[in-house]
Amino acid sequence: MASSVYHKSFYSPSLKSEKRYCIYLPDSYFHREDLRYSVLYLLPGLMDYEVTWFEKGRVKEHMDSLVYDGKIGEYIIVSADKDDAALDINRKKEFSEYLAKDLKGHIDFEYRTIPMRKHCGIEGLSLGASWSVHMGINYPEIYSSIGALSGGYGDEIYSKIWETRLKLHNLGMRFRVGVGTWEPEFIPGNERFVNFMRDLGFYCELEKTEGPHDWPLWEKQIYNSLQFHYYSFNHQA
Repeated sequence: MASSVYHKSFYSPSLKSEKRYCIYLPDSYFHREDLRYSVLYLLPGLMDYEVTWFEKGRVKEHMDSLVYDGKIGEYIIVSADKDDAALDINRKKEFSEYLAKDLKGHIDFEYRTIPMRKHCGIEGLSLGASWSVHMGINYPEIYSSIGALSGGYGDEIYSKIWETRLKLHNLGMRFRVGVGTWEPEFIPGNERFVNFMRDLGFYCELEKTEGPHDWPLWEKQIYNSLQFHYYSFNHQA
């Protein structure tokens, strides 16, 4: 049986509502019940939904190709639904707990995951990129690899990283940043963030790819992100 993508939903106590998600299950999941898998969580942009990563980002096709070519091994991918709480500063805690506790708890209960931080990554694009970094540095006991495509990084993020730099560094947190060459308003901020992280001694990749702030760019960049997270799952201490 080939890999499959399912569109599901569950109830989030933090948001007090039903939330949707898409989940990619690799080929071996269906005929090797003894195996458990790392998990990558994907966060959408402002105008996107949980299905967009698979419809426009071609995540399933990229994963299948990478696994078939032997560049990476299999893992589970979960694309999360967004919520109005993601844009409401007064509900930031609710949205954070929806991702870190409700969604992850549901996935770990329903599927054969490896429920350890070394085997859990998070990545987002645009609005989701800022949230992926926020989640990684505020819940370092949950996530170990952080990816951000075309994101923005405010003073709150820099302050939190500075305050927790020793803890994050000791945990071996790894970062990857992507930005488009046709995103002049994003390039300086992303370069600044990468330099800041590298100056603090963190592993932080930077990929500049030709393209605007849109899916043709992110569809190309996610191909390398999938490899980054697999390496993180399997080569950290």
